[in-house]
Amino acid sequence: MPIQEVGLDQHLMEKLEREAARRGITPEALAAEMIDRELASRTKLRFTRGTVTPFHRRA
Repeated sequence: MPIQEVGLDQHLMEKLEREAARRGITPEALAAEMIDRELASRTKLRFTRGTVTPFHRRA
């Protein structure tokens, strides 16, 4: 996987390739899996705890 396509520095690219080899998948598949997991965690609904109080303007 060319570094220019991913935007990682050499050290991070080597770590990605080592982890992908350890898991037995391609670096592209590992990167896609990591991106999907990050998007899911960032867009997951978070429910508020407690009661919601209305906003009142000061007069």
